[in-house]
Amino acid sequence: MIELVRLSDPVSLQILSDVLVERNIIFRIDNAGMNALMPLPTVMDARVMVAEEDIKAAEMILNDLELRA
Repeated sequence: MIELVRLSDPVSLQILSDVLVERNIIFRIDNAGMNALMPLPTVMDARVMVAEEDIKAAEMILNDLELRA
């Protein structure tokens, strides 16, 4: 798994997750919900991890959603 992006906004995280599921892209989310426990910017952001073979497609989705930092 390769890190695609780190997000602190739960709405953006849900939108990205929904699109990845819709496109059958293998992914997992690390640290989901941790920002609620420790609301420190960039310290406990959710990390979206994507399967290596799906990274190009996931990056295109990220750009389409304008979630690239």
